[in-house]
Amino acid sequence: MLRLLSLLPLPLLYAMFGLAAWLLRVTGWRRGLVDDGLERCLPERDEASRASIARDFYAWLGQLAAEFVHGARIDPDDLSQRLRFENTEAVADAFASGRRVLLLAAHHCNWEWLLLRCSTAFSEPLTAAYKPASRETADGWLRAMRGRFGATMVPAKDLVQHLLAARGKVRFLAMVADQSPAAKSDQQTWLPFFGQDTAFFQGPGWISARMGFVPVFVAMRSEGRGRYVARFEPLAAPGEKLDPDQVLRAYVAALERQVHEHPSRYFWAYNRWKRTKRLYE
Repeated sequence: MLRLLSLLPLPLLYAMFGLAAWLLRVTGWRRGLVDDGLERCLPERDEASRASIARDFYAWLGQLAAEFVHGARIDPDDLSQRLRFENTEAVADAFASGRRVLLLAAHHCNWEWLLLRCSTAFSEPLTAAYKPASRETADGWLRAMRGRFGATMVPAKDLVQHLLAARGKVRFLAMVADQSPAAKSDQQTWLPFFGQDTAFFQGPGWISARMGFVPVFVAMRSEGRGRYVARFEPLAAPGEKLDPDQVLRAYVAALERQVHEHPSRYFWAYNRWKRTKRLYE
C-alpha cells in the first residue's frame, strides 16, 4: 500500500493525509496522550494555548505522513530545496580534523527527510540506527526507503556490535535519541525532561564518549508546508570531552529548547511517560 501511495503527487498526498489527520483529531485519537504531554511540558501555557498547539499538531501529523510516503521517491535536488542546512561546519570541521560525528535527532519536524538529506550532504557515508518494523515486508520497505541515498540502516539493538565489527570505519552515525526504553532494558538512565523523570537509552551517550564520536544535536524548524531548516549544534565545546551522562544531559537540554520554540512539531501522540521511575532505578 505504501509503495502505491508513494506514486501519488505530494499535493494529493497532503490532501489525503490532511483529511485523515482531521478525522483523527475530531474522533479524539490519542487526544489524552497529546493533552497530557502538553500539560506536563508546557504548564506555563494556558488551556487555550495548549488546545491551539494540539490542533496544529494534528494538522502537522497529516503533513508528516504525506512527506514520509513521498520520501520513497523524492528527488535529491528537490529535497535539498525543501530542507535547508545551517552550520554544517559543525560536521565538516570534525571530519576535516579526523574526528567521527554522531548526529542526535528527535521526533521533531521531519526526521525522515533529515535522514535522506544527511545521506548525501557530507563527505562521509551515513550509518543510522533504526527500530525494525514488526512485519518483514514493511521493514524491507522502510530500509529501502531510508537507505535509498546510500545510508546504511542498522537495527538499534545491533548497533554497538556493528560499530565494533566495523573496526572504526563508521565515521558518520545518526540516531533518533528520544525514544523510551522498555522496562526490562538494562541500557537506560533516568534524566529530567521538562521537569519529569524520563527514561532514555544510554547508547547515544556511551557511543559518543567511549567510541570517540563528536555529539551534534540537529535542531529542526518548519518554514512552511514541506519546508524545513536543520541546524547542526555541537553538544560539546571544541576539545571538550564529555562522559556518557553529560552527553545525554546536553542532548535533553537542547531538545527541550527546540520543543519550547516549536511545540506543535513534536510527536505528542507517543506515550513518553508510560511508566514512572522506581525507587531502585
